[in-house]
Amino acid sequence: MKLMGFYAAEKKHGSRSKKRKKRNFRPFLVLAIVLFLLGVLIWAVCAALDWWDSRVTNPVELEYIGDIPIYEQYILEGSPSRPGSKRLVEWIVIHETDNFRAGADAEAHAAFLSNLGEEDDPRSWHYTVDDHQIYHHLPDDEAAYHASDKLNPHGGNLNGIGIEMCVNEDGDYEQTLENTVQLTAKLLLEYNLRVGDIQTHQHFSPTDKVCPAKLLEEDRWEEFLERVEVARKEAREAEREAKRRAQEREDSILPGFLYDLIHDEEEA
Repeated sequence: MKLMGFYAAEKKHGSRSKKRKKRNFRPFLVLAIVLFLLGVLIWAVCAALDWWDSRVTNPVELEYIGDIPIYEQYILEGSPSRPGSKRLVEWIVIHETDNFRAGADAEAHAAFLSNLGEEDDPRSWHYTVDDHQIYHHLPDDEAAYHASDKLNPHGGNLNGIGIEMCVNEDGDYEQTLENTVQLTAKLLLEYNLRVGDIQTHQHFSPTDKVCPAKLLEEDRWEEFLERVEVARKEAREAEREAKRRAQEREDSILPGFLYDLIHDEEEA
């Protein structure tokens, strides 16, 4: 009887042990699902924020294009000519001023934009280029009124940087054109655009306005695009070389001033 009692107790004890070893994984499964869904939610929120940020361009503030100075003279906030809409830059839109009067250079056009009043038709663009200077009228991340397409999505006004080339009779048009080539190439690099993203005012105009007139009438548009592409590649290589030299200087065991002195002499 004692033995049977012993075996019975042992058997009973063993069954209890087995019951203890059997675990309920349901809470862990629920926790795993909750954590997974939380991760998906966090990812979705971050992706949405990144997408929203990508819809607005971070503007650059250029001071020179080569040795050509860029003067900042922004249209006043609240002006009818400055809608203030933040946007993604998708285009570079090329214009000519069609103002042949002597003295109608970039500075004169900056003054014109600054003097527009409430009674005037809203008009604005981002840069005016002449043969020796460039004026910057609006931050690049703001829409403007220059492409004749209102503020249509993906249009020239809402998503384009407007560049006006001066054609004043006392200016050097070929130098103005070259300055515009260099500015356009720099903007392509800054905003990760391609040559195919350069368009004429005519491209967006519902009335097919012939602008930039001189370039189009003289059949030089393709030449302009080719020159921009060459300038873009040269500017990109120059930036890469500058970064390489900066890294080489940082890694050098020489003091910075001595490194610069040696390499300046080598280049000379």
